[in-house]
Amino acid sequence: MFKKFKVLLFTMKILTLYLAKDSIDEICYNSVMKQQSVDQDIIVISTVKISIPNNFVVEIPQNFPLPVRVAISINRAIEVIKKKKYDYLFKVDNDVILPPDYLINLISKKPIIGPGPAMVLDFHFFEKYYGCKWPLSFCDDTYMKAYAFAKGFIEDLWEKNIKIRLIGEWKPSKFRSYIYGKEYHKFGFPIFYMVLIVLASIKNFLLKRPDRIPVVCSIRYFSGFLSEIGRKKYAWSKDFNRRFSALLGKKFLISFLGKLIHKS
Repeated sequence: MFKKFKVLLFTMKILTLYLAKDSIDEICYNSVMKQQSVDQDIIVISTVKISIPNNFVVEIPQNFPLPVRVAISINRAIEVIKKKKYDYLFKVDNDVILPPDYLINLISKKPIIGPGPAMVLDFHFFEKYYGCKWPLSFCDDTYMKAYAFAKGFIEDLWEKNIKIRLIGEWKPSKFRSYIYGKEYHKFGFPIFYMVLIVLASIKNFLLKRPDRIPVVCSIRYFSGFLSEIGRKKYAWSKDFNRRFSALLGKKFLISFLGKLIHKS
């Protein structure tokens, strides 16, 4: 049975878009190169020429917001590359270290899965519902998940037990944090959730959790969110708000009941 599954994986073709700017982190790149039991075409997208195989250069003004630069780079690469037939698209950043079984564990589970820095999509799903285009959004990775969630293709925005490691601490700029908040409003996040983000970031700071969102970032998220109140949202935002509010309610109820059972 395992041999049949392994053969099936080798017949699945993965287009891996490795996003670099002007250099490669060897440890991160090797963790992508050494993924077990998968057939990848790895394309390194950069803004300048890098001495590495399959380097695709996209020159973009550096004053564009980072998520917009990412989207433009991915879309230009796909326009050239998509003539080949692929089963999956794997978008991975240059600051992520992956376990060797990362891809083999994720493919075939959901049409879109994984955190923003290392996201896997079923290519047919990407073509049909995203028009084979990465969104020009200030919060592009979350946009991908938020749209799929709003339309009912996935049951949650974030998955548990997906192991990746960043080579540095995640610290978005003041402007980037602010425009993330603007996008959260457009997605349809309820305002009480934005308050919870601020409270959770304060709690995690006090607990010294290494994966916490910095308190200053969460406050900027909230500021950006408030600045968009009364303005137009995405067409699917009502569906997102309804499903996300229900999901939070369900998680709260499960957590509350779990604590009651534990006490009894």
